[in-house]
Amino acid sequence: MPGGGVLRRLLAARLAAEEDAGRPPQLPQPAPPTPAKAAAIAIGRAADRLYGLEVQPTAIAPGALSLAELPELLPDPALLAVLEGPGEALGVMALSPEAVTALIEVQTLGRITGRPAERRRPTRSDAMLCADFVNALMAEIAQELDGIDGFEGWAGYRYASYLDDPRPLALMLDDRPFRSMAMDLRLGGPQGREARILIALPQPGPSGRPAPAVRPAAPQPAPATDPAPVPAEPLPRPTLAANVREAPVELVGILCRRRISLGELRALAPGRILALPRVSLADTRLETPCGQVLAHGKLGEADGCHAIRLQGPDAGSQPQDDPAPPEEGRPYRHHLPIEDLARPDPFRAPPDATGTPAPEPDLRSLPE
Repeated sequence: MPGGGVLRRLLAARLAAEEDAGRPPQLPQPAPPTPAKAAAIAIGRAADRLYGLEVQPTAIAPGALSLAELPELLPDPALLAVLEGPGEALGVMALSPEAVTALIEVQTLGRITGRPAERRRPTRSDAMLCADFVNALMAEIAQELDGIDGFEGWAGYRYASYLDDPRPLALMLDDRPFRSMAMDLRLGGPQGREARILIALPQPGPSGRPAPAVRPAAPQPAPATDPAPVPAEPLPRPTLAANVREAPVELVGILCRRRISLGELRALAPGRILALPRVSLADTRLETPCGQVLAHGKLGEADGCHAIRLQGPDAGSQPQDDPAPPEEGRPYRHHLPIEDLARPDPFRAPPDATGTPAPEPDLRSLPE
């Protein structure tokens, strides 16, 4: 073959030049991996292995963001897949309507059509059809990002639940820095759908908790030839503590209180607007039916239900004032504050310095 001699001479000349320079012959080194390249390889491999789907990345942008910035970067509307990782850490993967439609079409029709994607709220069925792709993508992207600075801790995340509204994210996710990966894709070849996928996972930080020290076991004394008899320990007295702890307790979530007249009460009807005082969702109280404040929290939504995310003991320590206190001489039962709020509560006494819980309260000493 005539060209074989030319290639052989060019290769021999390059090897001779490297030997003259004092360097051993080496092959060209590949470029170091980047987060964008790793994400492109991961999503292409996941789509091909699951559905034989062709994926062409058009733009991939890694970044960092805060919890307050996250809702501004989500597609609207979007299927929000809640991701759970090691240590109960939570992240989110947002799929645009085009991405959801393409994943559903390739599973139901075997191909991607050219029909416009329907702009609607995603359903639980949509989430279940996309869950396998979410898990496959997270497994592949964690493998490809392994060893890349800034993306540690992406392994172990899997699909846990879904949201059709981004508002509960502020309640579910921890307020900490997030690492993101925004991917603009073309699913299904040149004539496929233009889709967008955003992944946001919390950055791992130092736990700050040292490992517990392992203390060597104390040496046991050798048994005596004639041990002295050990007196039998008295049996503990049976109590009702375990049964009482399992008893149900009724709690009430209070956002605010407002007094209305009997006429306003009788005029209430479906669709009527009830004016409430200016309140903050972050100052919601958890109370007993008698009005005793047990904890403060933030009112939100989780899995389609109302939820209260409890805060620490220092947060919300100042109770809200009742906007309409009862008239003098006409108290009502749920008026705040109640009489024993200023005194220590034996049911919520913290443990002492040794970690021993507080003793059981004497019910006879409590106020009526």
